[in-house]
Amino acid sequence: MKVFFSIITLFLFSFNIVKSDETLYATKTVSNFYMNPSIDAPVIYPIDAGKSMILISKKDGWLNLLDEQTGLVGWSSEENFSGDKPKKILKGKDYDESFNIFKERVLEMSKSIKEAISIDTFVDVEHLGGAAAAVIADDDWFKGRRHANQAFQVYEMWKNQNQSPSFLSFRNKKKEEQFIILSGPHRPRYLKSSK
Repeated sequence: MKVFFSIITLFLFSFNIVKSDETLYATKTVSNFYMNPSIDAPVIYPIDAGKSMILISKKDGWLNLLDEQTGLVGWSSEENFSGDKPKKILKGKDYDESFNIFKERVLEMSKSIKEAISIDTFVDVEHLGGAAAAVIADDDWFKGRRHANQAFQVYEMWKNQNQSPSFLSFRNKKKEEQFIILSGPHRPRYLKSSK
């Protein structure tokens, strides 16, 4: 009998692992990626139609999902996702245009700082999709005392440009993530990378 239950448990466990690699696609024009499985939970960032996510688990009509681009894990309503990629994707917000404006502003700010105090700050900015972006900064910038304050200023520029909850990753010149800033319930959150 113990062997039978062991085999069943092993089968269910292995099925869960296979299931966790299931790719789902956002089907609504805009849906939200929450910190917890609740409509009242803080929004990490909005998800556009067609965005692919990896299913981790299901709970009471909510999906626990992994965004492979950002590495963040969050929740979204089951009704917002399907196993089939939408054939026709209606464009909601034009994040590409917002990103281009944001990138131009960040690089201009970096140039001004360089001219004023001869310190290199931001090298490049990359769009990760939707309201997510990555700022590539000079390695010495991360050692400065004021880097966190400047990072919050850059985040506010990105959030204001998007007019929605946003995600910003700060990476060194090797593109290794050092920390992220994302929308929180009352103010943005600064989270150090676990690498």
